[in-house]
Amino acid sequence: MPATTSCIVFDCSTMSVPVPVGRFALDANGDGHFGYGLKYIERPTAFALDPVHLPLSAHMQVIPRHKDGSYGILSDAGPNAWGVKLTSSLFRKQGRPLPSNPVEWLLASWHYGSGCLGFSESLNTLPHPGIALMSVKDLDARLIEAVEALTSDPDAELDEEAIHLVLPGSSLGGVRPKTVVLHEGKEYIAKFSRPDDRFDVPAAEYATLRLAHMAGINVPDFELTRIGDKSVLLVERFDRTTDGKRLHYMSAHTLVNIDSISPDKREYKAGYSYAGIAESMRPLNDQGVADSHELFRRMVLNIMVGNVDDHLRNHALLMKQPGRFVLSPAFDILPHLDAAALPQSIGVGAAGAASTIDNALSQCGRFLLTTQEAHAIVEEVREVVSQWRTVFNEAGISQTDIHTLSGCFSIAQAAEHTTRYGQCRSGIGKRR
Repeated sequence: MPATTSCIVFDCSTMSVPVPVGRFALDANGDGHFGYGLKYIERPTAFALDPVHLPLSAHMQVIPRHKDGSYGILSDAGPNAWGVKLTSSLFRKQGRPLPSNPVEWLLASWHYGSGCLGFSESLNTLPHPGIALMSVKDLDARLIEAVEALTSDPDAELDEEAIHLVLPGSSLGGVRPKTVVLHEGKEYIAKFSRPDDRFDVPAAEYATLRLAHMAGINVPDFELTRIGDKSVLLVERFDRTTDGKRLHYMSAHTLVNIDSISPDKREYKAGYSYAGIAESMRPLNDQGVADSHELFRRMVLNIMVGNVDDHLRNHALLMKQPGRFVLSPAFDILPHLDAAALPQSIGVGAAGAASTIDNALSQCGRFLLTTQEAHAIVEEVREVVSQWRTVFNEAGISQTDIHTLSGCFSIAQAAEHTTRYGQCRSGIGKRR
């Protein structure tokens, strides 16, 4: 059977009334091509999927394949890592061949992924509406067993009931196990532990989200629950509205478009960083000053809690009205055991990705902050993070795990004895 190399992209902001946006197709070289439908362009509510790299136009536009195999804004809506593992398991159980290209992976999605985009083979076939989500109160040991089985063995045999429990997670990104559930009438992402975890990861992420909230960072609603002896973190979806609509979602990876660089790589050095995200989002953002300050605060927190997995896909924008975006709530904030030996995943300041407060302060002007304002934010975050042991203890995290994680907070602990930080300087930072 020949591979499917094109699909229709829908705006599923209102899932019951999907609107065809255009067609995405792959050429023989693996590059993507996208064309907006003429009827869509004429709609008063039409919006560019990516105002910078895929503007509204009647002409066919090229979406080059990124070095990581992604296709910008379209890949933001598709599965990766955990979602790919779940989808592969389901296809094998059904005796179906695995998707052979990015278009087929998008079509295999159950449309619980980030944002409002859906995909179908033709205009006559609407995107799959998904399956009924289970309630948080229905979470039980069967789900934990299914997650652990798939984590340990991608070929694990699951019965239909187990597949139904984990299937909504097949559209989500990230490497850790998760699914989508209903809680108090809203969609939440349920995040689970893995058998090979060296500490209680869901509980640690819960406690770190508490620190972020205490430090004045915008985070979604979140709760910690337990199934048997396992912690489960529940995080409200911020790309869903209270009336059930879906918000368009753009990752910082798509916004910055790191493959679009000049021969001297100047854009790479400037853009592949927190400040690069801030500068790239401001032309699309009606609250650019506040969001730039917020991004600086998140950068400082990530350094102080040892979250070095702060790559471009772990930052995002949400479209609030056509063509206008705001910084999404913070997500995936977690200490990493190897943080003391690693820099951040993206640039911090003039010293590239080095995980230091002086480096964070070195280009505070790119976040529209004065040196005094930046120092005040650092002190506010430091004061909160200094309480991390208490917050983690209140989350029910064992003393053994707290001891295991203590090295992740070495920068915050060192900052407690510092009264003077570096100065804000201008200039372009370099990545490590």
